[in-house]
Amino acid sequence: MATSMISEKTVASVFNGFWEEVLPLLTPSFVRVFNEAHSEELVDLPSSKFVRIPIAPEVTKHDLVAEFAFCAAEESHVSGESIIDIANEQKAINEIYAKSVGFLKRYDSGDGEILLNDTEINEAFKLAGQYRRFFEFLHLRHSQIEFRPKINGAGFLGSCTADISAGDTLYEVKAVSRNLAGRDIRQLLIYLGLRSAADQPQWEHAGFFNPRRALHYRFSVEHLIYRTSGGRSKTEVFDRLIRFLSAREIELDTPF
Repeated sequence: MATSMISEKTVASVFNGFWEEVLPLLTPSFVRVFNEAHSEELVDLPSSKFVRIPIAPEVTKHDLVAEFAFCAAEESHVSGESIIDIANEQKAINEIYAKSVGFLKRYDSGDGEILLNDTEINEAFKLAGQYRRFFEFLHLRHSQIEFRPKINGAGFLGSCTADISAGDTLYEVKAVSRNLAGRDIRQLLIYLGLRSAADQPQWEHAGFFNPRRALHYRFSVEHLIYRTSGGRSKTEVFDRLIRFLSAREIELDTPF
């Protein structure tokens, strides 16, 4: 039977036996401490322009709002237009919505109708505005910021698209009201592990950006792996990940 391709999110959420073997110390207790020790409240910075954006009662399509905000921030970064200008262009809104539902197929109405209500669109643009503040906070050149860096796949995991490359740091965006979970950290490590097998520049640091809660995480990849694997090196852990993904005996006959 042919091996099915699955997503990196699925790999990060299942295969508990593998993850417990390779990262035995990435436990709920570790993740709880990680959230407390590594999160930076961006609203508390001197002269901060960041804001917290709680989910409005009228907002129900949370994932689509987050994806729309990401696409709007990407458009602003690529085009140089401000979020305010983009928000005032109906054509731009339509194009951003189309791109968003391209990633979240279940929201495609088939006739181009925008399924977000006015409150959801407004909230998405508020979230999008946080990205420009975040890039200013990082003090990087425009050319050092890349949206959706491509990651080659391995074995039964196809090619992936990460969120944001910022200099030597790979950021995963989580526009959620919850704390980080172990699966979020594993997903980020999958991207890093796949990149380690490619003849491309490596990210020495990784992190998370939460535009909704205005939170920033950044950490050394080597240090995190050392702590969660029980002293193994980054090279060893990533090699085991690639070998696991490429193992011929692992067959997935159930669609995810």
